[in-house]
Amino acid sequence: MVREYPTKILYPLLLACVIAPATASGQTRIDVQEVKELKPTGSLSTCAYLPLDREKEFLQKVPADEQVTGSFMDEHAYQIRGKKNRRVAWFGVVRGAISKNGDERNRKILIQQTYFDGLTDCHIMLVSHAGAGDFVAELKSTDTTLPALSLVRVYGTVLDDEDGIPHVSADYVRVWPWFTFTFTDLGPADHSNPKWAQYCKICKSGRIYKPYPTEDYYRGILGDPKDFLTAPLP
Repeated sequence: MVREYPTKILYPLLLACVIAPATASGQTRIDVQEVKELKPTGSLSTCAYLPLDREKEFLQKVPADEQVTGSFMDEHAYQIRGKKNRRVAWFGVVRGAISKNGDERNRKILIQQTYFDGLTDCHIMLVSHAGAGDFVAELKSTDTTLPALSLVRVYGTVLDDEDGIPHVSADYVRVWPWFTFTFTDLGPADHSNPKWAQYCKICKSGRIYKPYPTEDYYRGILGDPKDFLTAPLP
């Protein structure tokens, strides 16, 4: 049983308990964005994506046409299917752990892919609320998992599309907990799993962009973390 905490308490606890950088050879490396208090300055600005130092070596392995994963200016919508053996760097929302694949050190994580046009707010990570569908990140040789409803960027190689859902063998994962990311309304047409739309109460009221998100914002757009600690394949 998982005890219920206010989100500002829940996420630090989850991070402390289930996230630890994996550094040994053959493991999926994991880095977590630090949560800092955001104070409105009266102005907003746009920046290019800034990788962490350790992230750079993984980003360099990704083809240029896979580093931007869905822009509203693209003539054709970005696809995540049909990319077997392709190196990718996909953003997405963690929807829960699927299985341990028969090995306590390995994890399969169901992720709702979100489009990313290469730009972000300078003060907070920004991705589109729309996406190309679900994929599975397979974490290698690690006893860690990822907090439900966090934002992640998964670097790795696409293994195959099982039942139409791509599986990515993850080499590196960067994690953004709540209060370190937000969503934009801009993006290509949404092809996300309709299953997740029921949790977006904010979607019914208009714009979803919020430069200084609150706990209520995340619950209103993503749902309650405790409902997503385990997730069967859709």
